[in-house]
Amino acid sequence: METQEYNKTYNIPFYFNDLLKLIKSLPIKDKLKIEKELEEETLLYRSKKLSQKIKSNSLDMENIVAEISEYRAGKK
Repeated sequence: METQEYNKTYNIPFYFNDLLKLIKSLPIKDKLKIEKELEEETLLYRSKKLSQKIKSNSLDMENIVAEISEYRAGKK
């Protein structure tokens, strides 16, 4: 018996909660694959967010030496 292939497109509403239910029904092995894909896909976004949170370091060697000298002078 031969099967026939159909090429049709259907528009079915599919919401975020539907996606979550589908993912929760998957075996752990598939969930880990999805996790890996999402990590790779969001790496640039997460790195940009992290760099925005990190304050720039304006210290240079001259300021460090001055701070140490000031601290040592105060201990005497």
